[in-house]
Amino acid sequence: MQPNSPATTRRRLRAELRRLREAARLSQTEVVGKLDWSQSKLIRIENGSVGISVTDARALLNIYGAGDGVDVAAVNDLIELARSSRVRTWWSRYREVLSPQHQEYIGFEADAARLRQFHPTVVPGLLQTEAYMRAILPALTLGPLPQSTCDSLVEVRLRRQAEVLGGAAPPEFTVLLDEAVLRRPVGGIPAMREQLAHLATMCRHEAVSLGILPFAAGAHLGMAGAFHIMEFDEAVDESVLYLESAQGDMALRDHPEIVAQYGAGFDLLLGRSLRGDAAVDYLDLLVVELA
Repeated sequence: MQPNSPATTRRRLRAELRRLREAARLSQTEVVGKLDWSQSKLIRIENGSVGISVTDARALLNIYGAGDGVDVAAVNDLIELARSSRVRTWWSRYREVLSPQHQEYIGFEADAARLRQFHPTVVPGLLQTEAYMRAILPALTLGPLPQSTCDSLVEVRLRRQAEVLGGAAPPEFTVLLDEAVLRRPVGGIPAMREQLAHLATMCRHEAVSLGILPFAAGAHLGMAGAFHIMEFDEAVDESVLYLESAQGDMALRDHPEIVAQYGAGFDLLLGRSLRGDAAVDYLDLLVVELA
């Protein structure tokens, strides 16, 4: 099945092109020498930082021996991936306010079948109310945030919510929140009451499973920072991990062993959390307390 976003197609394409190069026993230096490219161009293609044109994909496939008619269907699939990796998306129009890493994140999120997230300090974007967004975005920015930029970022988050959780086949979304997230009145008391009530409502969403890690759980992995694990239905698309910094920047980690370690850590946190009716009851209690 073809993925929908350039982020996933580019990742799948780069993995296959690298595999074909290694199978042909060619070094990057040898390949760029044959094509009269700079080595940095091939490096960017293989690490997924840039898209690849259909013309360049065909040139690589010819050198790797994949264009000899041995497997026409496989070659055509790769060419289609190259074409898809350059398609514009709905978030392309926000590229002036979204970093390349953030755009890539949205792309993976759009194609994921399962999302697992831990947040130690803030409500995740997919579950934020608009009032919460407008309070948290300027607070997490190093320097003044222009109103137009804030408005655009709010539009992006609301569109992500509609596309990811409001679609016909939403991904399985399991999110764990540290108790600190719920105790900090972001945007003031009325805004936070609205946010807590929204979280309780989202607990009833067919695709959402919410857990609350109480202070009583003591020290845990999530204290090191927020992390996001994205899993895909297609075996060729390995899970990816994003680690979030204090400024909200995201670093991709797609090494299987690291992703597996965080997955195991997430499961341990899940076992120590309030879930289901217990989580909803706790949220309802906090709403009453804030009143």
